[in-house]
Amino acid sequence: MRQLLFSLHKYTGLIAGLLLVVSGLTGSLLVFHDVLDEQLTPGLVSDVGTPLPLADIIARADAAIPDASPQRIDLARQPGSPHTLRFPSPEGSPGPRQISVSPYSGEILADRIWGNYPVTWIYRLHYTLLAGATGKIVVGVLGLCLLGFCLTGLYLWWPKPGKWKRALTLQRHAGRFRFHFDLHNVVGIYLLPVLLVIAFSGVSLVFSQQVSTLVSALLPMEERPTPKSRPSDLPMLDADQAVAAARTVFAEAELKRLYLPDGPDGSYRLAFNQPGEPWSDFGASSVWVDAYSGEILAAWDVLNVAAGSQVMSWQFPLHNGDALGLPGRFLVLLSGIAPLLLFITGSYLWWQKRQLRLRARRRRKGVATRLDP
Repeated sequence: MRQLLFSLHKYTGLIAGLLLVVSGLTGSLLVFHDVLDEQLTPGLVSDVGTPLPLADIIARADAAIPDASPQRIDLARQPGSPHTLRFPSPEGSPGPRQISVSPYSGEILADRIWGNYPVTWIYRLHYTLLAGATGKIVVGVLGLCLLGFCLTGLYLWWPKPGKWKRALTLQRHAGRFRFHFDLHNVVGIYLLPVLLVIAFSGVSLVFSQQVSTLVSALLPMEERPTPKSRPSDLPMLDADQAVAAARTVFAEAELKRLYLPDGPDGSYRLAFNQPGEPWSDFGASSVWVDAYSGEILAAWDVLNVAAGSQVMSWQFPLHNGDALGLPGRFLVLLSGIAPLLLFITGSYLWWQKRQLRLRARRRRKGVATRLDP
């Protein structure tokens, strides 16, 4: 059994290791993707002043792209950051068109295609390996491989009684081979809890339907509402009126994202981050507002939904570290480097053992030749 698991751990690592390295390093970069984007695109940062109504912001973006309608608006993450409006994807593009607008002046700060500028290109590489739907499935399988590495690695590492201290420490002066062996074990075992969470949450994001089915077999789940507006002769509410209506449900929450009505019977959906939620950048609670009457059609309070639904809502903020605040983000950043260290040390150990076997085989052949009459 042990030999089988060792071979599975070794050869799967050699085959999938490089792709896991790519996934890990790009994931580390994405931990602070908004900050990175603003550093790479200084024009996104604007002077702070009195915020304009959201209706004005939407009108400015509409005027910049008169042949399309915005689908949603991601609100500025902090003072000086832009609002970002998402429009439908142009034909042949890797993602939607995004218009970044100053919340204070209404100035158009950037007009970009998601997936073409650096941070979103990294996101595409991380999430799909730049290979679309097929690449996304491959990434999900890589997540399953990482889960397998964690479990088989734990089994193979598990020390005998009295050997725990030795198994948890790094011997720096015991030779190059032993150093790589210890480094592989120590990095893997200390980061094991984080890698397990990253792997499972990544699989959940790619194979969400399948994981939801699994979770629902163990815990109760609720179906997320998808209410429609009731069209009438009344004019549609603007975004600020929809926000005011939704505030009656989550008065103290921070609005993170606003989905605009899609068609005559579309409703407003507003994503909020409530006080007491264990994450800060993720709007997991939602309110649906009738686009004509302002009636509250449905609400999704992530703090009070069924246990299984809460488990699923945790997966994205766990994956990017937001669920544990700044320490969690640094922990996820560090764990993204782990596959590189594990691949280097594992490959070194495999190569050295292979060379030893080849030399031993040559010696045996040489002895056999000398003894052959």
